[in-house]
Amino acid sequence: MVSKWINYVSMVLLVAFGLIFYHHYALMIMLIFMLVAPVVSYVATRKNIDKFIITVEAKKTSIGKKIPVDICFHVENESLLPVEEVKIQVSLCNCFFENDEEYELIIPAIPKKTRTATISVKGIYCGRMIARIHNVTIYDVFGLFQFKKEINNAAEIYIMPSKSSEFENVQMSTLGVTEDEELQMKKGDDVSQISEIRNYIPGDKLQNIHWKLSAKNDELQVKEFSLPFSEDVIMLVELYVDQQNPFIFDRLLENLYAFSRDLLKQGRKFNLVWKDNDYDLKTIEVYNDDDLNTGIREIYFADVQKMNGMTYHLYTSIHSEMKGTVLYMSDKNVDIKTGTKLDIGDEGVMLTCLN
Repeated sequence: MVSKWINYVSMVLLVAFGLIFYHHYALMIMLIFMLVAPVVSYVATRKNIDKFIITVEAKKTSIGKKIPVDICFHVENESLLPVEEVKIQVSLCNCFFENDEEYELIIPAIPKKTRTATISVKGIYCGRMIARIHNVTIYDVFGLFQFKKEINNAAEIYIMPSKSSEFENVQMSTLGVTEDEELQMKKGDDVSQISEIRNYIPGDKLQNIHWKLSAKNDELQVKEFSLPFSEDVIMLVELYVDQQNPFIFDRLLENLYAFSRDLLKQGRKFNLVWKDNDYDLKTIEVYNDDDLNTGIREIYFADVQKMNGMTYHLYTSIHSEMKGTVLYMSDKNVDIKTGTKLDIGDEGVMLTCLN
């Protein structure tokens, strides 16, 4: 803008000197126009500032990591005044991490039209990616004056976990019994209790096949449970982010998602639990993939903890006697006094059975 003022003043002085030496009416008219036009432009732009509508939208609201997504910025000019440029300052960040990126877009505003600028971005970490408009500067038609416009507009994109693994080393019997002992259990309301063994029927889930009996009988045998879900499994999640190593928390979310999918494949209902504020725990009941996705999105809105292990300490202080199976997902630096570490094949993330 400074350069345009320099050019403008230089032109005015040039015309003024020409008028002094040549006394031509055309130069006088030009000088008057050059002095009046910026004032008119200033008044007109200021009067119509509310007729410029700036919005942002994401083409997709939920994507996987490192998948490009377009974010569109729209400038709608409802006035009859052309504007040379609308400058939009945008920040792009992940709600969990201190990784703000700044963008600056310049879009002309055509009368009674909407102009759009698009940027393509990728989310490298799981979480809620937010594209927020911070400042909007509108310049008059000559580019000599600028007007600030407050905009409170943002677009959110859920970067969902994509890891798909089967945790074969994790034994999931809530009563801590072996597979053979399960056959002697009485009927109950947990999938670890088997009501009967029957022959395989096409369409049965592969995870329900009793491989040991199938090998003995040379015929596929299927475990049939008394009820389809267990009420006694809790997935407790530690929402602590080491800003120096943000990839660890990203791996935690990936493992949480993958292990939860494994539980659902086993036919298990479970409760997803995390620290919601200073004194409360948030609980989401997960019956299917839709519930799991909802729970992950709810976690994306949670505040990360200031200290590692706060969720663990709050849960153990509230539930001194734990019922069922409590599985605690955290990074490796949490100090846990009791429990059994389960092998999930990740050196940075721990899954601990607390009871």
